[in-house]
Amino acid sequence: MQPPQQFPAQQAAGPNVVGAMPSPVYGIQQGVVIAAAQSNGAATAGMVLGIISMSLSVLSPLMIFMCCFVSLPLAFFGMIFSHVGYSNSKTTGVGNGQAVAGLVLNWLQLLMVFIPIMAIMGVGFFSTV
Repeated sequence: MQPPQQFPAQQAAGPNVVGAMPSPVYGIQQGVVIAAAQSNGAATAGMVLGIISMSLSVLSPLMIFMCCFVSLPLAFFGMIFSHVGYSNSKTTGVGNGQAVAGLVLNWLQLLMVFIPIMAIMGVGFFSTV
């Protein structure tokens, strides 16, 4: 068994000596770098409002259609938040999927209400002519 290899005069060898190991530096502590993850709050808010509004619309027959008065404003505000979050995701690159999910849910919710209203208005308009 060989003894561990020792480097004589490690402290004395300067940077000009070829093959010398650098001397250890004391007093520097290694730290942990904490980087905060980016988030897109508007995209998240739009998606959450879309999920809540769609859930209330699905449950509205059980609640005598009273949820429509709550789900439509939620879908409208969710649509606004989703559009803001989508434009933010283009610049930051964060939250694109959440913004698109919020856009789909909120626009679908609004179209599910406005298409029957327009159909009823159209039927009423053509019946008077």
